[in-house]
Amino acid sequence: MKKNIYLFLLSIALISFSSCEESGVEALGNSVASFEATTLDIGVEIGSSTTKDINVYTSNISGTDRTIEVMVDNNTTDADAAAYTVPASVTIPAGTNVGTITIGVNDVDLAVDKTLVIRLKSTENLDVVNKLTIGLSQLCPNNGIKIKLDIAFDSWPEEIAWRILDSNGTTVMASASNPFNYGAYAGMTGGVTVRECLASGTYTIEVYDGYGDGGNDYTVTANGILVFSATGNYGAFVTEDFTI
Repeated sequence: MKKNIYLFLLSIALISFSSCEESGVEALGNSVASFEATTLDIGVEIGSSTTKDINVYTSNISGTDRTIEVMVDNNTTDADAAAYTVPASVTIPAGTNVGTITIGVNDVDLAVDKTLVIRLKSTENLDVVNKLTIGLSQLCPNNGIKIKLDIAFDSWPEEIAWRILDSNGTTVMASASNPFNYGAYAGMTGGVTVRECLASGTYTIEVYDGYGDGGNDYTVTANGILVFSATGNYGAFVTEDFTI
């Protein structure tokens, strides 16, 4: 992951330099900064606190320390301000292209999952290529695993039906009490997120499309780790086992 991010940032810098060189314009030499990911989840025990280290990468290495301002995006953050702590800046030490910030999370109003969005501040000599959206939530009790299923609707969400079964074939999550009754999301737009706490084990997800062409996009994560996805034209039916 670190290598891929570094190569991505380096490629941006090289492309920018090459473009300027070809056009006869002197390259500005701006550094590019990026979080290690665009999304991640942080879970916290009920009534407790936790921390998470997050890396920030730049596309070049400097002989001096560099400080980049870190900002909370209040327009898209819905978590209570008491539920998180975010440092005001991140330092990229001299001789490296990576710095680390530590996000603190407190169980404040997290009975319902919340979102924290942070950004890096661009400067005259620094370009920023992404923001970081962090899902904040309570961890499941009794060492349970938090399953989150995200569905991005196409123009026909009424065609959706899905279910997740345990190793005994018992349905533990579903779009409806009878998942073969299409129409659970009729008239809805955008998408939907379904969350559930499950015990460790092997499960099967089944996704159905009433018209037979797929199109509604699915992702399933277990404690923030991707375990299933279905996108594009996957037909009338797709199924996959996953272990958590």
